[in-house]
Amino acid sequence: MIDLDATAAADATTVPGGPATVARGGALGPGDTLAHFRIERRLGHGAMGEVWLARDRALDRPAAIKVLPAACARDPARRERLFREARAQARIQHPNVCHIYFVGEERGLAFFAMEYVAGETLAERLARGPIPPDEAVELVRMAALGLREGQRHGFTHRDVKPSNLMVDGHGQLKVVDFGLVTRGDVEAAGGGDAVAQTALVGTPLYMAPEQARGDAVDFRADVYALGATLHHLVTGRPPFGGSTAAELRAQHESADRPALGGAGRRGRRVAALCDLVARMMARRAVDRHGSYDELVGDLDRISLARNPPVGLFMRGAAAAIDWAVPMLTIGAVMFALNRVSDLVGITGCALASIAATARWGTSLGRLLFDLEVVSVATGRPPTLRRAALRWILEYGVTAVGFLLANGGRGGDLGAAIGLGLAGVGTAFAIAEAARASWREPDKRTLWDRAGGTVVRYRRARA
Repeated sequence: MIDLDATAAADATTVPGGPATVARGGALGPGDTLAHFRIERRLGHGAMGEVWLARDRALDRPAAIKVLPAACARDPARRERLFREARAQARIQHPNVCHIYFVGEERGLAFFAMEYVAGETLAERLARGPIPPDEAVELVRMAALGLREGQRHGFTHRDVKPSNLMVDGHGQLKVVDFGLVTRGDVEAAGGGDAVAQTALVGTPLYMAPEQARGDAVDFRADVYALGATLHHLVTGRPPFGGSTAAELRAQHESADRPALGGAGRRGRRVAALCDLVARMMARRAVDRHGSYDELVGDLDRISLARNPPVGLFMRGAAAAIDWAVPMLTIGAVMFALNRVSDLVGITGCALASIAATARWGTSLGRLLFDLEVVSVATGRPPTLRRAALRWILEYGVTAVGFLLANGGRGGDLGAAIGLGLAGVGTAFAIAEAARASWREPDKRTLWDRAGGTVVRYRRARA
């Protein structure tokens, strides 16, 4: 059980030297100026100082000013940490990272000005309750893209959590607060502009086990924290909770992560998401994603927005073409040879469809409508066995019915039963496709679930 009173404290970032605060009484306040920025109001405070809303008088635009108080600015380590944060963010030019405008010192205050994000943090958004899975996946995907850009510059954030992810009024997410960033190449060269990779810093609610132990970390510690954040977004609660930071660290190290939950249709939808979070939060860094590209690919695969599933009409049109073209082609050949056989035609349809699905993830009918069948787990075409299973469940009854009807003579019972089976099979396939299209968020039919596949639009991968 999570102690929500305790988790409020556990959400605080741990840094060497403890939190920084501006002395009450007015070292800085509304109406004051720093460089060409006029202070308007206080936005908040954290472990590295206070953040104020200001007006950039030179460019007439809002800015957020992060200020290190005079008492802390006299500490060379605190001062350098603030400037390191500014330099790190300034090097990362990406839509999903908050931009830096200016850095300086004035009135004994060290500060930098950055992009003002008119919106809310994910922590504030979570105060209203859990976030729908598809929206949560898209938010985490944007965070991963911003962190990927930082990782390309050699940076590890080390404090990924909902309160450090902001969403603006257009739904764009920005990664903020690079106060604990570490840069591997600087440290390898013996540089001093980064908090050591082995320093025990971060936020216990989302901290990777190796980070909590004080071991050297890389981007995979951020992947772990992003996985814990995704769990929090979907469930409305962090994955672990405790009354102390030590208790939280122990749970991240050895406790079983609670399931995301959900039942019925939502439970089936969440299953793939649960597998993804489990990999992101693997206890060993080597078991997590080996790159942000790999992580973004997995997020894309479970995103309905980026991989829109196919509904009844397109499925039906593609299936009609897949049946008609092989049947007509084989029928024409057999007629020319004076050997007409439904068995050959139906077998040809089945083999052509199964082989094309397993090899390319498509078929002639799907290709014309730019559709494909892919494994939910891998995003690649299904195996031959799974492709065959899909075909049998979707078309098996109809195919047997046609074969029986062809074997009968005139009005015999066999022909009647065959036609009945063919009608039942066709009606079932249509009814199941309609049910999935109208009732299932991912439009997965019975044969899709059995085969572990989904039918989607091919262009979605771009």
